Amino acid sequence: MAVSLIVLALAAPGSMAQQEARLGVVDMDKVLSEYKEFQASDADYKKFITERQQQLQERISVSLLTEDEMKEYQNLKAVTAPTPEQKQRQEQLRATAETREKEFNDLQSAAAPTDEQKKRLAELQALADKSSKEVQDLQKRLTDEANQRNKELSEKLNQRIETALAAVAKEKRVDFILAKSAVLYGGRDITADVLAKLNAGG
Repeated sequence: MAVSLIVLALAAPGSMAQQEARLGVVDMDKVLSEYKEFQASDADYKKFITERQQQLQERISVSLLTEDEMKEYQNLKAVTAPTPEQKQRQEQLRATAETREKEFNDLQSAAAPTDEQKKRLAELQALADKSSKEVQDLQKRLTDEANQRNKELSEKLNQRIETALAAVAKEKRVDFILAKSAVLYGGRDITADVLAKLNAGG
């Protein structure tokens, strides 16, 4: 999940003319590793991604089912507490897909296929082509979902971090805040103050 803050300019009008600007530095790696809400959101996001990857792999694993078989298989997978019969049917459909996959590979490598084999190969090729398009569509949809979720979470967390930075800067009378990694020397480290503010919900 992409959360990044490099520079915050917080100087009040005229302050730099009155005195030397005061610089605050924040260790963003430490903030992200110890900000409880970020860690919880990051764990949820990774779980979300894993579930979507499993969904895609599940679809790929039964590519050579017919349209009706695929609908039946997906309906069975959606059952929260399947019966033994439903589980058995799931396995039968999966086995059917695996058998066709092997048959498809064997036919593709046949040196001198018969007319019957050519016909069967064409049938399986049509299934494979249709499934490939559906898998591509599913992959795009899942990728779009993941990107949107990442965007929403990142914007929310960035806003909260920026709010905490601004609050700490005001309390500590800091004019500018930079990421610690961007500062070679100097600056007041306010990392602990920012973390305390974030984890307190403020």
